[in-house]
Amino acid sequence: MIRLNYRTNNPRWGWSGVVFTTWEGYAKALGYLANSAHHRLMVPGGKIELHVEMNDEQGAWGKEGRIQYYGDEFYLQSEFPDWYSCRSKGTGNIVCRINSNDYLYSLVTDYDFQVRTYPGYSTADILPPAGGVTSAWNILFARLAGLGMSQEEMDAIYPFYMEGWNQL
Repeated sequence: MIRLNYRTNNPRWGWSGVVFTTWEGYAKALGYLANSAHHRLMVPGGKIELHVEMNDEQGAWGKEGRIQYYGDEFYLQSEFPDWYSCRSKGTGNIVCRINSNDYLYSLVTDYDFQVRTYPGYSTADILPPAGGVTSAWNILFARLAGLGMSQEEMDAIYPFYMEGWNQL
């Protein structure tokens, strides 16, 4: 189910996850993630990787959905402030990461993002849906209509989705 608040309360670590402040910010982030040109596993120079770490298989509280960001932190702050506000420190060449299990699950279950698993590994990669630029937008459009948004409201959100898609 799509929503603006994807925070969860981990009994050990407290609240974590993504909270979007507007549907416009949500749509922009979705457009960005839906474009394979932004994914490091799909093109050299991509700025993101999406993973689900099966930490629960090693006795942890649960799986960990992560957006790993490799670009400029100022860019993240200016273009995706909702992600920036919930980021945590990265490791190695990962600038920061955005941890949000429910958000990653939503990308898979609501928008048909693809899960790529590897035999013998406990991390799965999440890749954009097939179908190009309109794939995730058409689903978002239908879901927003189901939430009672008017045609005019959805038409006003579409440019934000495209802005995210067209980010460099």
